[in-house]
Amino acid sequence: MGAMTRLDAINSMLLYSGEMIVADLNNQSGIDTSIAEFLLDQKTADYQQRGLAENQLVEQVSTDLTGRIKLRIDSIDCTMLNPPKAVTEPQVGAICRVVSRGGYLYNLTDDTDVFPHSNGEVYNLKYIVAMDWEDMSTAIQKAVVMQASREYQMLSNGDAGTDNYLAQLEMKYTAKAKGEDAQDKSYSILRDGTLPVLKMLYGRNQYYNTDQFRTGPNDPTT
Repeated sequence: MGAMTRLDAINSMLLYSGEMIVADLNNQSGIDTSIAEFLLDQKTADYQQRGLAENQLVEQVSTDLTGRIKLRIDSIDCTMLNPPKAVTEPQVGAICRVVSRGGYLYNLTDDTDVFPHSNGEVYNLKYIVAMDWEDMSTAIQKAVVMQASREYQMLSNGDAGTDNYLAQLEMKYTAKAKGEDAQDKSYSILRDGTLPVLKMLYGRNQYYNTDQFRTGPNDPTT
C-alpha cells in the first residue's frame, strides 16, 4: 500500500505548476483540478498497463457451457498462455492468435469466440489487472505523479526550466520504481531472459537448438 494519497498526488501536480493546492477532491470544483485528475488517471493507467509485480497474475479457467471465456472485469490486458491449435484452413495446426473482444477472449485465427471444451480443457490466462491508487507502492505512485506533473505543467504553463527540473525528478523516481518492481518480481536475466539474451550468454552449445533450450540436469538456464 502506498503512502501517497490521491489528494497528495493532485496537490503535487498543482504545486509544481505554481497553482494553489486544494483541501479535498470532492468539494473543490475547477477546471485545473479536473484536468490534473484526468492526467493522473491516464498516467496511472499507462504505468499499470506495463505490468507490475502487484498487478500480474495467472489464472486457470475453463469455458462456460457455450465454450466462451469471459474476462475479469478488472482486466487491463490478458494473454492466453496455452492457446489451442487452429482447425480452419489454411492454418490448420498453427497456434491460434487469441485476443480480447467484447469482454470475452476471441480466437482470431479460427474467427470464433468458442474454444474447445468437450474434454474439460483448462486454459492458463496471464492477466494485467487494474489497481486502485492506494494499492500501488509509494515508489510507483511518485513515478506516476512526476510523469503527470510534467505533462500538466507543460499544458498549463509550458515553462522549459520547470520542465527540465521535473524531467530530472521523473528519471529519479522512475528508476526507483523500476528497481523496486524488479526486486518484487525477483527477475534474473540468467533465469528469465528472453531466448536471444540466453543465447548470447550461453552460446550455441549442447543445451541450445533453434527452437528452444533443451532442459536437463546440467542445463544452465534452469
